[in-house]
Parts: sequence; C-alpha cells; structure tokens
Amino acid sequence: MSFFALYDAEHFYGEPEPVPGARVSFAPDKLSAARERRTVRPADRQPVGGEGLMVNEIAADVPLWPSSLWRVADLEPMRPLLSHRWLHCRAFTVMEQVPAWLVAGPHGETVEWVIARTRTLTGAQADALAAQSDEGEEPLIRTLWARWSRGHGTGSPVGCALTTLNQVVTEAAHRVGPQLFGPDDDEEEVEVLSDPAWLRAFGAAYAAALALGAPELLTPRENAVLARRWTTVFGSPDLT
Repeated sequence: MSFFALYDAEHFYGEPEPVPGARVSFAPDKLSAARERRTVRPADRQPVGGEGLMVNEIAADVPLWPSSLWRVADLEPMRPLLSHRWLHCRAFTVMEQVPAWLVAGPHGETVEWVIARTRTLTGAQADALAAQSDEGEEPLIRTLWARWSRGHGTGSPVGCALTTLNQVVTEAAHRVGPQLFGPDDDEEEVEVLSDPAWLRAFGAAYAAALALGAPELLTPRENAVLARRWTTVFGSPDLT
C-alpha cells in the first residue's frame, strides 16, 4: 500500500488531478514553472536526477500535513529517496481518497482535532491554557518518547503532527499580534514566538497530541494527566 499526499495546487507537479481511477504522471514543466515563480528567474525545463511525484509506503512517513491523502498503486518509480519507504515516481494510479489524519497514525483523528483548535487559537484561549498546571507533563513526555524510541529508531508517534502544531500555533499568534514574537537567540534577525503564555499553550497542545495520538504508550491515567490542560479548556474530542 502506498500513499500520495496533496498539499495545494502550487506544490502539485502532476497531471491530471487525483481522482479515483486516474493515472497521474509527473509533469516536469509544472515543477519548473513553480520554481520560476518562487525564484523569479528561468528554471531548467528538464527534470533533474530522480525528481518526480513523492509517494510514501507508510502514511505516517508523510513529512507535512496534507490537504488530501490518496492511496495509490501501479507505481512507476524513479529511485528511492532517503529510505526505501519514500519514492519518487514517474506515475501512479489513484485508488481512493483516505482521511488526511492517517499521517498521524491510527489515532490521527484526535490529533487532527488538536491541530484544528490550535489553528484558531485566541489570546484568551492561550491564557486559559497557560493558567493550567502542567505538573506531571514533563516526566510523562520523557517516558512516552523513551518507550517509542525502544521500538522505533526515528520519527514520531504522531507522524508530522508535532511539526504541524508548531507551524499552526505560530500562524495563530501572528494573527493576534507582533508583540508575541521576539528575536531568536541564535539569529537575531529572525523573529520567533516568545510570549510565555503562548509557549505554554503550545506545550499543552504538544502534550495533548501525544496523549491522544499515541495512547498505547502510557496508561489511561497517565494519558489523562498529559492531556489535562488541553481537555480542561477544550473538553474531550467528540468525533462521532
């Protein structure tokens, strides 16, 4: 089983658009045109090396949260990328659309719920999360990661969700105002999220994503402690 993640039209370098039954092929001209738009200079219209359509053999290996996720088959691979589970393909056949939250694992729907609320986080909600006690979270997070690492050399128990959370909380903070940001310790010209309340709110989202997305790594009581700040403010996910 293989998966193709679609992010947006700007980053889709194939044709036609994915629909069940379609044979999608890599379109080098679309990749070159996108590069020209980004760099404002002519790009080589010939494909370079093993470029093509990226396909993941495991949904949780998708590196960014997609707008849609497709199960594909009949791959025409170019060469492996980074590992045997990531491939660049010249073409594939689309079988069906599957839930995008599969990139966060079998419990990804609950992680998607955390991401959705983080994406629209308000100042009042960030303050409410920051006001909750985070007692017990740090040792549980260490325990969770240690248990995950024993069975997995790399990666995350919730796929790309933690990276996505970092992105969406930053986007939400930008909508609230520039006062939430300050210079990076290593690169002063770079502005990073620095407001203490918002950083604590991100910590609550991070802890909840792990507790809800990888419940098998802790006991139910431990998961409840890890998600407590988040569920106190937002309740528990109702995904029925």
